Amino acid sequence: MSDYASQGRTRPDNVIDLQNCKSHQSYYTVLSRSASAEGTVIMQGFDASKIQNTNQMSGYLRQEFRELELLNEITKLKYEGKLPDNVNSRRRYGLL
Repeated sequence: MSDYASQGRTRPDNVIDLQNCKSHQSYYTVLSRSASAEGTVIMQGFDASKIQNTNQMSGYLRQEFRELELLNEITKLKYEGKLPDNVNSRRRYGLL
């Protein structure tokens, strides 16, 4: 399934080809259609520089990645029972 064809669809089994994705937005569109990591099959390799080249990212995108890393760490600590009780919110803004 291409990034264009996948818009607006969520799939329990999502076989994707990242080779033709032209930008990080394309990667997001294709990958976000997966209902789970277990149901995602990546058919071939991809150009990591399209998502790792911070020189081409806007400040907003760099901030988004930074906040996602923080939320990932918070989730991990909560799962492990190591997150302090006073760190608690149902919304992203309240956690960060």
